[in-house]
Amino acid sequence: MLKMYTTQLQRVFTKIQEQEEQIDECGRLLAQALVGEGSIYVVGGTRYDALAKALVYNQDTVTRVASLNLQKESSQLTSVDRLIVITDGEETTEEIEQLQTALNRETPLVFIGPTAPSLHDVNGMEPPFHITIESRGLIPNLDGSRSGYPEELAIVYTYQALMFQIQELLA
Repeated sequence: MLKMYTTQLQRVFTKIQEQEEQIDECGRLLAQALVGEGSIYVVGGTRYDALAKALVYNQDTVTRVASLNLQKESSQLTSVDRLIVITDGEETTEEIEQLQTALNRETPLVFIGPTAPSLHDVNGMEPPFHITIESRGLIPNLDGSRSGYPEELAIVYTYQALMFQIQELLA
């Protein structure tokens, strides 16, 4: 079972690696905040809130990266800041409105997750970036269901890839 899981997990990481160009573009977008006077904020929807907060304490996290409570602190976002959104695509109406408000304030967004919420484009801004991760169970069970959901591992892998890209750009 472990060998099957490991093999399938490597496939998940390979799919993320195949998005290298997207990761590079996201890294450049995020690094712009750090070259200027902005910050990078990491937020997660209800499901990923704790993971988003933990990621900012990862040893590979660059300076001026912090977690943000979008509900309480979104008014501090500006066009010089960047927002990494850990998403499962099932945000509440209120969370989507808060993300749209951030976008309307011309804060660029990078989504990491299986799907991203649909937001209205803002004139003069690129639409939000989205790095797609696997969201289905990797191991089939005898009853036909699946186990071994890799989302959290894939999010950490993707986040670290972004941090490596930013470090390389800032070096």
